Amino acid sequence: MRFEIRGENRVGITRDVVNVLTDQGLDIRAFEVTTHHIYADIPAIRPGRFPLLAHALKQIPGISDIREIDRLPTERRRAQLHATLAALGDPVIAVDANGQIAQANPAAQSIAGTSEKPLRDQDISTILAEPSIEDLRQSGFRMPEHEVILGGQTYLLQVEPIGHVDDGSDAADDEPWGGVMVFHRAARLGRVITALQDRSHTGFDDIIGTSRAMTRVKSQAQRLAAIDAPLLILGETGTGKELFAAMPEGLAESELFGYAAGAFTSARRGGKPGLLELADGGTLFLDEIGELTPYLQAKLLRVLQDGRFRRVGGTDEIAVDVRIISATNRDLEAMSHDGTFREDLYFRLNVLAITLPPLRDRIEDIADLTRFFIDRTAQQTERPAPYFARDGLDWLRAHDWPGNVRELENTLFRAVALLDGDVLGAGDLTSAATGTMTSADTPPSDNSPSPPANRPNNIATSADPITAALAQDDFNAGLDLLEREMLMRLYPDYPSSRKLAERLGVSHTSIANKLRKYGIGQ
Repeated sequence: MRFEIRGENRVGITRDVVNVLTDQGLDIRAFEVTTHHIYADIPAIRPGRFPLLAHALKQIPGISDIREIDRLPTERRRAQLHATLAALGDPVIAVDANGQIAQANPAAQSIAGTSEKPLRDQDISTILAEPSIEDLRQSGFRMPEHEVILGGQTYLLQVEPIGHVDDGSDAADDEPWGGVMVFHRAARLGRVITALQDRSHTGFDDIIGTSRAMTRVKSQAQRLAAIDAPLLILGETGTGKELFAAMPEGLAESELFGYAAGAFTSARRGGKPGLLELADGGTLFLDEIGELTPYLQAKLLRVLQDGRFRRVGGTDEIAVDVRIISATNRDLEAMSHDGTFREDLYFRLNVLAITLPPLRDRIEDIADLTRFFIDRTAQQTERPAPYFARDGLDWLRAHDWPGNVRELENTLFRAVALLDGDVLGAGDLTSAATGTMTSADTPPSDNSPSPPANRPNNIATSADPITAALAQDDFNAGLDLLEREMLMRLYPDYPSSRKLAERLGVSHTSIANKLRKYGIGQ
């Protein structure tokens, strides 16, 4: 029987309880003491005898209550720990400083292939070749995450130390007595990465656009999303193909297929899982699928055919179950006819298909898109959202938009970021659309007699050349100030010339020159 005794926190009360139990000839199997609580497990006590024992214990000064319990605190904590470990899908193993396994959850037991024989009290080297217990001890059970093989499968190993409890005495030892080893599967890491990604859109209904063309496409996408088959998203550049699937981009072989240990000189120790492994059991979105080399086309085809591939530099085959969603602005059917894209891969990818409409076919969506981009740019550049003049909306609706939604986004970003005032109109959009920062990839010469080609020459029209020159200088200085302020605000969020150029929709060289000119990021 297990029972709890509640009482005062006085010196000697525990000794008095033990004396009563001993006087009654009881064998104590377990005994735990905390402030105001004493717990005991005595198998010899029968239910009929417990009231007599309780009465005897209550005669001790300071004892207030005695009641039967189902588990001691240590047993309860142990059961909770086991339940927690059992709920984890990844293998978890705790080892002591000698390499003996102190705890292993069911996933580790199953993966290690020793379900009949418990792993507890075995040496970790019997199931894991690397790292050795010597390596673990030398690192203080603190090791960088790296790949290991457990039960014939590849995992990313995470090691955390387990230290001694500091009881305040001089004998307390800060050295860990062991460590916890967590083995993460690549597919589980991929789901975690996907879940943690910050996305502006969470569903098809959140994609901006209520035009007939967009309503039809979103309805079609909603139906196809539930079908476990390859999906090909077609559409001109800038139409937002990536919004209809939410997965990382990257088509380089090592990014897509991963690489084995020692594949190249700069490869990280233990190799690296690719996007296909991270997406195992889920969906992988491949943008610009038409740019794949013939070699990668063949390798991807095999994944679609039998779900297997090899890492770069590896010999072991890896099996994955991944749905492929791909996107392109190129005519894959024509490419398959002229031999620049494998016909068999095209048919594998084109099981289901969606074609996104260009912006010129959904003019009625421009107003909603504009409001969204203006508000977001104002927030990013830390300024109030400007009033959008009617002539500005008319200008946007009349523009051709060969770059589609991406061009609209970049034009509005430049217009809002460089706006001097609180009203955004057609004139501001005209300057932004022509590219205030896009025409010149290099800074103008200091002895150039005319204003820079990337700035509107609407000041130097006075009949007095001196007045015109001064006005032009003032205008250029004002633009310089606006450019510098905008770049300084954006650089912390886009801390490289390439990232900033991509965000602004201008050339990398132009942004690099501007950053050097204003001394930003030096």
